[in-house]
Parts: sequence; C-alpha cells; structure tokens
Amino acid sequence: MKVLQRKMRILVISSILISALVVMTIAFFNHDRIIENSFGQIMQLMCSEKRQAIDEKLLNIEQSVQTIYHFAVGQMRDAENLWQDEEQFTEHITRMRELMETTAQYTDGAVSVYYRLNFDLQKQNLGVWLVQDKNGNFVAHELTDLSIYDKEDIEHVGWYHIPIANQKETWMNSYYNQNMGEEMISYVIPIILEDKVIGVVGMDIATQLLYENTKNVKMYQTGYAFLMDNEGKFVYHPEMKGTLTTETFNNQHAYLYEKSLQSTEKQSIEVYQWNGEDKYLTSQKLRNGMIFTVCVTEKEIMQPQNQMLMRSIVVTALIVSIFIIVTGRFVKAIVKLAYTDVLTGLGNSTAYRERTEAINRQIIDKEDIGFAIVVVDINDLKKVNDNYGHEYGDLLIQNAALLLKKIWGENAYRIGGDEFAMLLMGARQEEVQEAVLRFEEELEVFRKKNERIECQLQMAVGATLYNTETDREYTDVFRRADTAMYENKRQKKRQKG
Repeated sequence: MKVLQRKMRILVISSILISALVVMTIAFFNHDRIIENSFGQIMQLMCSEKRQAIDEKLLNIEQSVQTIYHFAVGQMRDAENLWQDEEQFTEHITRMRELMETTAQYTDGAVSVYYRLNFDLQKQNLGVWLVQDKNGNFVAHELTDLSIYDKEDIEHVGWYHIPIANQKETWMNSYYNQNMGEEMISYVIPIILEDKVIGVVGMDIATQLLYENTKNVKMYQTGYAFLMDNEGKFVYHPEMKGTLTTETFNNQHAYLYEKSLQSTEKQSIEVYQWNGEDKYLTSQKLRNGMIFTVCVTEKEIMQPQNQMLMRSIVVTALIVSIFIIVTGRFVKAIVKLAYTDVLTGLGNSTAYRERTEAINRQIIDKEDIGFAIVVVDINDLKKVNDNYGHEYGDLLIQNAALLLKKIWGENAYRIGGDEFAMLLMGARQEEVQEAVLRFEEELEVFRKKNERIECQLQMAVGATLYNTETDREYTDVFRRADTAMYENKRQKKRQKG
C-alpha cells in the first residue's frame, strides 16, 4: 500500500512540477510578448477612450453646422425670388443670424460661425459672420471681401474655397486665420444646388479645444498624448512652446509622424526613440482626419510588468504547493480506497497480498524479522446464507470485522468471503496468545448481547509465529496458522454438538 501510494505521489507531483516548470518557462520566454500585449491593450483602450471624447466634441460641431446648412437650403428651395426680393432676402438673413447665434452659443469651442454666399451671384459680399467677443457673445463682424484674395490664400479665404473645391463637407486642418488672428480649425459645408455654387456655411473652432483635450491625457507617470493633422503638422506636443518647438523636436518631426501613421494604419503599437529613450506609441484617427497618439517610455512599462511577473511566479509556486498538498491527500484517499474491503472496511486481498509479498522477500533474503499470523474464519456461513439470506450473511461478516478491528486494528485483512488474516510484525508468543484470548472473550460478549438472534456469530481462530529455522517462505507460516484455525473449528463444533 505504501509502495503504491509513494509511486502515485511521485508520479502526480512530478507531473505538477513539470507542468508548472513548462508553463513558467513558456511565460519567461514569452515575457516580452505578454507584456507588449498587456500594455498594448491598455494603451489602445486609453487612446480609443480619449479619441472618442474628442470625436464627440467634433461630432457636436458637425451637427451644429449641419443644422444651419439644412435651414439655409430649406429656405432657398421654398423661396423662388429669394435673391431678387430685397425684403425677403433681408428676412432670410435675419433668420439665419438668429439660428447661427443660438447654435454657436451651444457649441463647445466655437469662436465664429458664418454663412457666405457666392460673390459671383450678386457681385457683392453677402451673408452673415458672427464672431465671439470677450464676453462670450456672438456678434456681427464685417464680412471678408472674397474678391481681393487669391483662392490659394489659405489663411484668408481657404475656409471658403477649399470646401467648394472638394464639393463636400470638409474639416480643415489647423491653420492661422489672418482675419481673426487666431489658430483654429474649421468645419464647412458647401451649398451647391443643381450644380450651382450658392456659398458655404461653416464654423471656426479654437485649436485650444483640441489642445486642452490632448494635454490633459496622462498614462502611467510620464506618458502623454500628442496631436497632429493629416499632413503631419503638430497641433499639440508637450515639447511645443506655442508655435515654436525645440531643435530636437524639429529634427525628429518626420520620424514621429511616420511612426504615428504606421500605428494608425496597422492599429498597432510602435516602438520608437525620443530624446535617447525607448518609447511606445499607438495612434488613432479623429473624425476630422487628425492623428491622436498616446505614448509612454519602455522603462515605465516594464517596471510594473516585471513586478507582476514576479508576483505571478510567487503565486504559481504557492498554488503548486497547495495543489501538491491537496493531491497528496487525494492520492492517499484513493490508495486507501483501492486497498480497503468495501463490505468490512478492513484491508482487502490486494493489500494483504502486497504485504505478504514484501514479508516473503524478507524471508527469502534471510532478513532478521519476526511476525505472527492469526487466521479467523466464520463458521457455517454457507448455511447462514442458505437459511437466512446473503444480507444476513453480510451482516455477520461486518460484525466479525468489527471485532477483529477492535483487537488488531489496521493489521486485520479480509482475504476471502468469510476468511480473515492478521499480520503482527515483531509480535511475541505471549502477545499473540493474549490477543487471541481477548478475541474469544469479545466474541462471547457479543453473542450474549445478541442471544435473541436465532443465528449466532461463530468464528474459529488459529495463530502461529514465524520460525526462522523451519520456515522457508511465507506460505509455510500461513499453512500452520490455517491448520490451527481448522483444528479450532472442529473443537468448537464438537463442543457445540
């Protein structure tokens, strides 16, 4: 039993340790990849979350301009003589101004809103331009004279000519608006009806809106975000000083833009060097085409991840230790079950055979051992089964086992249907005789307690000690004990008869 238990424990524990070693080895050699996947997911989630926050503001701007656009187009389609009737046109402009003012007030970041008509239609500058004053109110501003500027003059009239050239709603890259003296972005929708350019509606947004939403992004301790337009111009970077940048920043500008584009296209984490440090970045496009990027140093990423790996090793070792302890107990329970007789709870024939084989090897090897064998058999069990049924016979076997276990404990085995054997290592003659005598006394006490039962429990017992002079193997000792048991059985039958 102990041999099997030891072998099973060695097998199971070895399997656990080997499995744990394999897992830890794989984890160690895949450490960098695991770290990259882990922090990469964190970075991408952070980037996505912040990008969505900015996109919501951009979407609100788009919806504001679209509201003005649809109102303007609706009025144009409903009025046949809008351009010819001065009173009707004046009313149209008044309504547009009211809507534009209200809409701009509720649009975060708006600094101006405009509705400009095509100069070529009436050969004059017509429309509405509202600019935010220092009190936050939107007031009328003198219209920019479209006729005096070249179409390529982005800083003065790009907001008008670029969307018309695109023939679709357009987000303009960050630019310095000479008319207002401010850095801004613009969202403009051209009004084109029946292939005729009517004009544009649009809104100017202070770049500060994007600047603040990018500047406030933090990752780990020193990680940050930066923002560039779709041409690689930086809208915000921590090293920017207003519109000025450091020499290092200028030298690495194109390199950083290239890395950000790669990340956007591949939806990946890119590795790059910045000011002598290894860093990671991930980028996503805003709905206006700009590139939003978050980045962090490799050192800052590796430190918590390495700590996590060490904690994982400690936890794994703890789990393996607990698992080994639990498994050891489980193995012990399984082995015990495999060596236990189901009916009586004594050692079964398998346990008995393994024990006797070990003793036999010691005898053959002439080791210095001493032991005794006690053999017990239930008398007339076949008659009991025939007359009272096997259930009653099983009950007698169980009662017999209780008596044997009381006297000999774990040394008792059920080796057959009604036959039991006790192996007593190192026992002396007087100890064996005392135990047999006590067994007979306990059996008598049991019978008296159950004397009303029609069929009494009857058992025969025989015992002998190993003789180093005459016994050559275990069976020599067993045969003497078995013979003594049958002699005891005949004596009890004669006494009963």
